[in-house]
Formats: sequence, structure tokens, C-alpha cells
Amino acid sequence: MQRIEKHGTVHVIVNEGPIRMETSVSIEELFERSMIGHTPAVVVDLSGVPLIDGSGLEWLVELSERSCHRGGCVRLCGVSELCADVLRVTGVGSKIESFPDLTSALGSFA
Repeated sequence: MQRIEKHGTVHVIVNEGPIRMETSVSIEELFERSMIGHTPAVVVDLSGVPLIDGSGLEWLVELSERSCHRGGCVRLCGVSELCADVLRVTGVGSKIESFPDLTSALGSFA
């Protein structure tokens, strides 16, 4: 299950379950509809995500790059140990800033 929550000017993408090709496509559709006319200040909450595959990693990098080109940025929060290892090993973790929880990720936009 995916949803987008709005916290002030920041959009929080919440996903329950692994981020794979099929989930990243549905998250992307949801994201694009909610971001029309907004600067993309985005937090991807990974607290309910046990695993991210290659397609999910590509989606995160593309989301970050597109957001930067539109004057915004992406942050991650609630990254599990396994997901943190995947992000570190693939180098994606060095491209997108991570925070331990949603509150600190939201605060990074202040």
C-alpha cells in the first residue's frame, strides 16, 4: 500500500512492503498526480519497507534527480538495516540524505 501525506510544504511518500518495479511504478503515478504545481520537497518514509530491489533504487535516484531539477530535494527516513546496507553498497545512500525518523527528515527542510 502506498500513500502520500502532506506535512506543510513537504510531501511524504509512505510505502508498506518492498519497493520493486511494480510498486515503484504505482508510487510514481501517485506522486506525479500530487506534485502538479508544487516544488518537490519530498521525504520517502522507508520504515515499512523491508527491501528495495534494483528497480526501486533506480526510482529513488530518478526521483531525487527530477526533484533537484525542479528546485526541490528528496530525503529518506526510517531506513531499515537491510535497506541501509543496500543503499550503502549500491552508492545510492551517498546521493540521497537519510534521517532516522520522519520528524528529523521534516525538520531538515526548515
